[in-house]
Amino acid sequence: MDRRAFLAGLVGTAATAVAGVALGRRAGHDPSVLRVGVMANLTHAPLLAGLGSGRIARALAPVRVESRVFRAGPRVTEALLGDALDVGTSGPAPAVVHHARHAAEGRGGLRIVSGVASGGASLVVSRRSKIATARDLHGKTLAVTQIGTTQDVTLRAYLDENGLRDANAGGDVRVVAIAASTILAQMKAGELDGAWLPEPWATRMVRELGAVRAIDERDLWPERRFASAVLVARADRASDPAVAALQAALGAEVDRAATDPVSTRSEAYAELERSVGNPGKRAFFDEAWGYIDFTRDPLRSSIATFAARATRLGLVPSGASLASLLPE
Repeated sequence: MDRRAFLAGLVGTAATAVAGVALGRRAGHDPSVLRVGVMANLTHAPLLAGLGSGRIARALAPVRVESRVFRAGPRVTEALLGDALDVGTSGPAPAVVHHARHAAEGRGGLRIVSGVASGGASLVVSRRSKIATARDLHGKTLAVTQIGTTQDVTLRAYLDENGLRDANAGGDVRVVAIAASTILAQMKAGELDGAWLPEPWATRMVRELGAVRAIDERDLWPERRFASAVLVARADRASDPAVAALQAALGAEVDRAATDPVSTRSEAYAELERSVGNPGKRAFFDEAWGYIDFTRDPLRSSIATFAARATRLGLVPSGASLASLLPE
């Protein structure tokens, strides 16, 4: 792929993200407040449920929790590096890419402090596209929700592994980055052939549009397990007691998602209704749950794979280490 085009897009969306949360910056670290970011995807359901129910606020008291909802992982990681957040959940690829870039420039970085979810991403294609195998992607237009997301890196790596190239690098597969709601509308209108999406959006495409789940990403990984959501902190906040308290509280929410999935789904759905308005039909939300496993394990080997992919694609410096991002 064209590394310069990718990084230009990444920097542009990052600037927008940081500008959007600039009011969250503060000159000094206030230990009485913890600024938390969470993504509006089902893979982040434990944190959404914990925030919406008030359990996390009660667990961290007297520290006050200030939360913000984001629509894509790169917005979370850039807000962390821009000192607009202290900690948040993100996909692993944005954490790897942004940490590597900032650490290489000696500007600090990020720290993955726990796992949240495995799975929950798929390549969905329209029936009219007749996509059944990788070779059928020639000449097609595919979408992701933002440049630099975990699904974006996965899609570009999948193309590369199958001898295909993004149009920006002289190939014939066009990859566009647009909001999930726009992807839904454009697939319905026949303007897109497919998209690599997180849940519940992948299931919404299948159920609302009759799209085909061409690849359940779990099928591409050993034991069908890979990190899709992790808890990430600014490196200089990772050892704060409030971050440790959030890690423990989120761990309890992850366990609760396994033992009481109905309550977690209900609370996460209600929080998304409150924060983003329309999370789709509840029945589709519940169905999408079956494509995700919630785990405290950050799944190190899969994060190492994302780092190797990002390096191969030219998104991080060759030889960049995960040691400070994901210490033993």
